[in-house]
Amino acid sequence: MAQWERDERLAKAFLELSDTLVEGFHLVDFLHVLTDHMLALLDVTAIGVVMVDAQGRLVDVTASTDTAHQLEEAQVEFDEGPSKDCCSQHVQVGPVDLNDPATAERWPRFTKAARTAGFAVVAAMPLRLREEVIGAVNIFHGRPAGLHLASLRLGQALADAATIGILHQRLSQDQAERVGQLHIALNSRIIIEQAKGALGARLNIPPETAFERLRAHARNNRTSLTHLCQLVVEGGVSAGTFAAQDRPRRP
Repeated sequence: MAQWERDERLAKAFLELSDTLVEGFHLVDFLHVLTDHMLALLDVTAIGVVMVDAQGRLVDVTASTDTAHQLEEAQVEFDEGPSKDCCSQHVQVGPVDLNDPATAERWPRFTKAARTAGFAVVAAMPLRLREEVIGAVNIFHGRPAGLHLASLRLGQALADAATIGILHQRLSQDQAERVGQLHIALNSRIIIEQAKGALGARLNIPPETAFERLRAHARNNRTSLTHLCQLVVEGGVSAGTFAAQDRPRRP
């Protein structure tokens, strides 16, 4: 990416992450915008996002790939990993070498799952404003020492902008709507999973490929990923719409 393209993408990222007071704001779609910009601007392989619910529990919300999504689910299930430490300690975690024996002692099950998935290093950045932490962003890389400090600094800046946007949007809602926001996000996660399965079955492609094609179509057509997935599940959009999307993305 040329420097002028990077500068334009960076300006667009901060503008879109601050623009949350719009009709039809949807948390999952907003977080997909965050992960898309991070993938474009940071030297990373995959990204996942977890949020903290009203009871203080971590909830897997979105990820850039199906593999990253599975690792986010694993962290929640195992109750260990960078997301948990990041949210409980309110600080950035990592970069952490997944091949270091000390990491395996710290997060035994998560480390094994992440290494099996092909990742060598991970870091987690809090979605934080002052003392309030509402979630965390995990970034993964397949190369040892693949996460650079400059990328982490920019990633944290983008995470901070997203946090301000989310909290600003929440201030415009009443309490009941705020509590329900994460529930809606979880329902969207279910719809996305259903759409991945449906599209994968229709085109005879893996769920990971189906997910990439759904994300690419939503991004290229500037439409809501959740709405697109709902249409796929309901049969409101032809599977042929996605059949020719064979340009590879990063895993």
